[in-house]
Amino acid sequence: MLTNVLNVIRKSDVVLEVIDSREPDLTRSHKIENYIEKLNKGLILVINKGDLVPRDVIEKWTNYFRKEGLAAVYISATNHMGTRILRHYIREKLKGNEGVVCFIGYPKTGKSSIINALKGKHSASTSAHPMSYGYTKTVQKFRIDSKIYAWDTPGIIPPDGSQLERIIRGYPVEKLEDPVKAALLLISRILQFDKNSLISAYKTDFTDGLDLLKKIAIKRGWFYKKDKEPIIEEAARQLIRDYHEGKITYFTLPPLDNNNENKVSNI
Repeated sequence: MLTNVLNVIRKSDVVLEVIDSREPDLTRSHKIENYIEKLNKGLILVINKGDLVPRDVIEKWTNYFRKEGLAAVYISATNHMGTRILRHYIREKLKGNEGVVCFIGYPKTGKSSIINALKGKHSASTSAHPMSYGYTKTVQKFRIDSKIYAWDTPGIIPPDGSQLERIIRGYPVEKLEDPVKAALLLISRILQFDKNSLISAYKTDFTDGLDLLKKIAIKRGWFYKKDKEPIIEEAARQLIRDYHEGKITYFTLPPLDNNNENKVSNI
């Protein structure tokens, strides 16, 4: 899978790395960014899911990345917010020339939604292109405007890092050996910022992560037939899915603002 991502990057002039507005730092891939820099490709950080956090928070993250010398723009692909500004940034990176862009990122960051938002009603795919010899998947290019083309298939970065990072970065729920442990790690992370985000999502208070999973299972009617105990493993999987589907809307702040209080978004 990583080979496919590198192929897409090599075939592009500008790379758009899509990250999650709730966890911008943890959904970046510094390894891939270093690879992009070595190839001297243009890089734009696209902070997606802007509808899940307050506007001032996502603007703080955007300014933080820009101060680090990175091109950054925030959008909400589902609400078509920021796509015009994104086109502007792409044109700047291409310096007015014709070029091809690609979208990369960890699973669940919304790369396909951005591609669909940029396609619009009047976009048409061009002829199919094999990415390289031996590359089995043939992908389409589509036209964003008169000079900008984009690959129709996103480059998915395999989730890496610590167990918590892999969960946040979209490791497949069905492949988790211990979904309860994974969910408890995610709950612990969210509780660092705002317990109310979980209370709001599940309409119940709780004493700790395990108590929350039990209450989710009971509320959904998930019980073992033999002893009628709640199936917390299924509740754990559901909580992780809910996180990736944007149903849990806490937020984090950039390092310069880490003394400020993080809280659930009321949007």
